[in-house]
Amino acid sequence: MRTLKLTIAYDGTRFAGWQIQNSRQKTQKPTIQETLERVLSQLLQERVRVVGSGRTDAGVHALAQVAHLRTHSAIARRRLHEALNKLLPPDIVVTQVREATPEFHARFDAIAKR
Repeated sequence: MRTLKLTIAYDGTRFAGWQIQNSRQKTQKPTIQETLERVLSQLLQERVRVVGSGRTDAGVHALAQVAHLRTHSAIARRRLHEALNKLLPPDIVVTQVREATPEFHARFDAIAKR
């Protein structure tokens, strides 16, 4: 099992914030997390949970939101990075994909947020 660290930039205008909403109605905006998970699950051919360093409210933008995921896939980081940015909507960009230690946790290892 690999742990991948993602750095993500996004324009949150059309999103309901970072975190998946349990009671999301069809008329509600999507979230950044659910959009990433949908695309990553498609690419990695497995269900993926993306954990962010923190939540954002609806309409909030990010320049360098850190997140992590765990995967069994052996796909090369560079290939994953390129494929993600081709499949994600233009208002979400993954700026970096890195291998992380198995213990890495985006939220608990965060040093600062602003």
